[in-house]
Amino acid sequence: MDDRVVVGLYRHGLTEENRAKKYIGWHDAILPEASRNELVQQAPLYSSYELVITSDLARCKQTAEALFQDVPHLESNLFRELHFGEWETKTYEELKSNGGYREWLNDSSIQIPGGESLGGFHERLRMGWLQVKDIVIRDRHGPKCVKNSGSHLPCDCQTKRIAIVTHGGVIRHLLTKLTAEERSFWEWQIPFGGGYELSWTADEWRSGKTCSSLRAVPSTGNLNG
Repeated sequence: MDDRVVVGLYRHGLTEENRAKKYIGWHDAILPEASRNELVQQAPLYSSYELVITSDLARCKQTAEALFQDVPHLESNLFRELHFGEWETKTYEELKSNGGYREWLNDSSIQIPGGESLGGFHERLRMGWLQVKDIVIRDRHGPKCVKNSGSHLPCDCQTKRIAIVTHGGVIRHLLTKLTAEERSFWEWQIPFGGGYELSWTADEWRSGKTCSSLRAVPSTGNLNG
């Protein structure tokens, strides 16, 4: 029996704000109908999973519904994008004369006005990943029910295949932590509606090692990005 743990990291579909190159972190943008329809059409290209965890923002929930309609879903605000505070929904052209913004471009550890620090963002994602590990560990070693709008996973389930539908910055950070690839944050290319699938043996997962297998997902298809 396959004893690997598999986690797919998927970016939400393309929004109008993305198309306009606006900063959207916690701004709750929605997917336009064209993006949703494209994802629905491409859904057969994607892997199957036993559970989907999404950022609680609409663009991620809509993407998960389009791609993994019949899979139980959990929402977590821990997997939100970086909070851009006063810069939400603004473009580089609108911000380039802002001294605080220019300083932040040179040093991303600086607190964003009204937003989130990079350290806070990383700590939040660390807690989100612990949430994922807890689901896998508890499902693999004892009964557990996962609620989803009144439905439940079977109590004898063993969740070993999880999809996380989240944001570009979240995926880039997780890839720098969970893989052995020597790539910097911005070297990871994450298309809208696409991402990467990581897998571990049971022993690797339990010991907290980096993944032993990594592939782009889906493997075929015409994705935005």
